[in-house]
Amino acid sequence: MKNVLITIGKLYLLLTLICFAVGCDDDKEDVAPGLYVASEEIETFPGDTVLVSGTASNYAGLASITLSCEGWGIHKVYDLNGQKPKVFNYDYRLVVPKTAAFEENLLITICDVNGWETKKNVLLTYIADMESPVMQTQLPSRIAVDFNTAANKGSWNLNLKFTDDRDLKSVRMQIPDMQIDETVAVSGRSGELKRTIDFTTGEFPVTLTVTDAGGNETIVNTTVVVMLAEEEDPFEDYSVMWVVNASEKAEDYLDGYYAPMIHKGEYQYEGKFYADKEDFQIFFTSGKTMNGDLFGVSPYVNSKLMNKNGYVVPVTIAEPGYYGVWIDLQAHTYSVWKLEFSTTPYTGSLTISGCGFSDFADWGTSATEMARDGYRYTCTLNQIGGYTATRQYYAARVSDWGYILRYWTSDEGCGWWEDTTNAGGAVCSYTSDYDGEVQITFDTAILWATIKKITE
Repeated sequence: MKNVLITIGKLYLLLTLICFAVGCDDDKEDVAPGLYVASEEIETFPGDTVLVSGTASNYAGLASITLSCEGWGIHKVYDLNGQKPKVFNYDYRLVVPKTAAFEENLLITICDVNGWETKKNVLLTYIADMESPVMQTQLPSRIAVDFNTAANKGSWNLNLKFTDDRDLKSVRMQIPDMQIDETVAVSGRSGELKRTIDFTTGEFPVTLTVTDAGGNETIVNTTVVVMLAEEEDPFEDYSVMWVVNASEKAEDYLDGYYAPMIHKGEYQYEGKFYADKEDFQIFFTSGKTMNGDLFGVSPYVNSKLMNKNGYVVPVTIAEPGYYGVWIDLQAHTYSVWKLEFSTTPYTGSLTISGCGFSDFADWGTSATEMARDGYRYTCTLNQIGGYTATRQYYAARVSDWGYILRYWTSDEGCGWWEDTTNAGGAVCSYTSDYDGEVQITFDTAILWATIKKITE
């Protein structure tokens, strides 16, 4: 009898648990799905791609997620009946129609397996276009065109490329002296204008205006200069080129006057320099001499790079600062830009060392640290005129030898590099019988050094 009662009790408890479980599930059947939306208002514009994301959940399981916006022609359904997940993360990328009206709502509807629904609206609003188009083709202020006497014309091949963050509308070219005023419709986020324009001799101002769909404009002005072809000396694809300060004399320097430009491609070279004043001027040479091939710009067109010693004039840099420079000898072009350093150049202490100076014993160090102005370090030393060995110099932080400027040289140029572990390496060597004061300058921004005579 006791065993029978125990068995009946166990059955009763099992039935109670089953009823409780069923009752719990029944309680969940009438709970609407949960719906999370990452953003309930999205600012956008025609042609944009918008990401709508969030999470849906339900104890019983999800049947579908629907995203719809009748005004934009959007009706996206995620059919989940085959999986019936209890949690579903949705990411939907919609393309805003070109003709979209705004202050519309994107309706998100979640439906569970029991037919219960949850809905939310995402407001779609317009964000104003404040960005102007960007010129991908950088035109110089003056463009040289050679006049062909046989054809009796000078031809300018224009290939202007431009972009916009949203949608372009038009590009307009105006050349008043040629009675040209042409507007071309463009669309999309990138465009170009290709034209060949024939000129007579003279100077022709040109205005190019790119407009986007929002009415923003970018205007570029240039002048096409058409003249008889200027004579130029022959040149080669040199292994290295050199950039020099045109306002100073090579003979005033014992070392470092010619800064190397690295060969980057056929007839193309890239280098760095420091302009220490306004209207700083530079030339480019094919070797460490001012008497050979000398590249500057035409005295008539300041954008035309040429090789003609005694004829060309220097490239002028308006503002002081650090610059990168690119030249293309074959295309007769150059470009200059202000340098932005990826890491902050060294500005700690530096002391000069070397051999051939009377201020300290060979391979000793100067009694005073080099004076610093920004990234440029200077020191005045006395060079021994009767010194017979090869002269050498370098700079270092002598407190711990944790920073040393060392030198490299090859057929492709030369330069300085930073040794931060005292791993060893070369220092700069030069020959000179000069007897007197010199100023040594190190520049840690562009890693270059010079030795110049002090004659005053």
